Amino acid sequence: MRRIHPIYAAALLLLAATVAVAIAAGGAGVGQAGGRSASVHDDSPGGAAALRRYLEAMGAQTVVAEGDVFAIPSGTGVLFILGVNETVSAEDVTLVKNFVDRGGVLVVATDIGFFERPILEQLGVHTGGVALSGLHPLTNAAFAEPPARSIAVDRGVTFTPDRGRVILATDGKGPLVVSGRIGSGLFHVVGSLAPFLTGNLGIADDGAFALDLARLGLAGGLVAFDEYHHGFHPSSDILVLLERTAPGRALVFVTAATLLYLALSGRRLGPPIPLEVRPPRSSLEYIRGFAGLVRRARRGEIARRRLRNDLRLALARDLGLDPDLPFERVANAVAAVDPARAAEARAIDAALSRPLREDRLLRTVRQIERLVAGRTA
Repeated sequence: MRRIHPIYAAALLLLAATVAVAIAAGGAGVGQAGGRSASVHDDSPGGAAALRRYLEAMGAQTVVAEGDVFAIPSGTGVLFILGVNETVSAEDVTLVKNFVDRGGVLVVATDIGFFERPILEQLGVHTGGVALSGLHPLTNAAFAEPPARSIAVDRGVTFTPDRGRVILATDGKGPLVVSGRIGSGLFHVVGSLAPFLTGNLGIADDGAFALDLARLGLAGGLVAFDEYHHGFHPSSDILVLLERTAPGRALVFVTAATLLYLALSGRRLGPPIPLEVRPPRSSLEYIRGFAGLVRRARRGEIARRRLRNDLRLALARDLGLDPDLPFERVANAVAAVDPARAAEARAIDAALSRPLREDRLLRTVRQIERLVAGRTA
């Protein structure tokens, strides 16, 4: 019986463990995420489920905005947008602005201000620096019923509001809570999710602060929570299934582990490809290749200089002269023996001193060969 390679056994165990974890985590919802979602569907300390129950206990009727498209439920008086974690489209921004313009109350809270930036820009509020953690006093009479004197912040951002906006709280360095009006409506921008989270409602006056912001909703209007931008809507994008579901993440992990194993083990995915055996190149091929380079570079003087040098060397060698002598001295020595040959050599050298067409250059090569061969013969 053939033994299983240890690395295959390890890969099989890893795959089984991954599938088991995926099945065990497959039913985990938002409430079990344990993160800082600020979702009303999240019962963990980082969710906002307790805020919704708190407002309902105080007499407010709450609804959630979720579904195929982003829409603000009819009859909404207060809209909470807490911790957006996906892109807000231009159409959604227009819908929110129109809601405030018609008299609605908008509450936007963020820890970073990244995905909420389109909404904040429309409200005339811009993100600044990192907010200081701790208790920060509220400096406006708007938080008198119920009384809220300070809020607890663990992390967040400060803002740079446009002119006409009201600063309700600071962290000592910059605005932390900013309010303003658009049309007949009102908006509040809070630079931290902490005052609205389940784990923080009982700290300082966070609960009273959240209730004051939703106070108009207690007078008969609905209090809506934006869950659409928390991802509570269907999506046809396969990446959503891979990124946000446990089986999808398990599939990504198994794929990455398999590719890593193949890369480290050096195993091929198919039959070996034989190397292409080429016959060795002849000297003529190299010569033709070099000639082509010279022709394309328009550097014909390289060939002419080489031919002039070959002519001088051949004539000097025939007479037993120093090859480094100037051509004129070599030609004079040839003329003393054979004047006709010297005249032809001077004519060839003069022709090679200027540009020549290829056909003339080839004829010059044959003349040099005949001139040298005629003497040695």
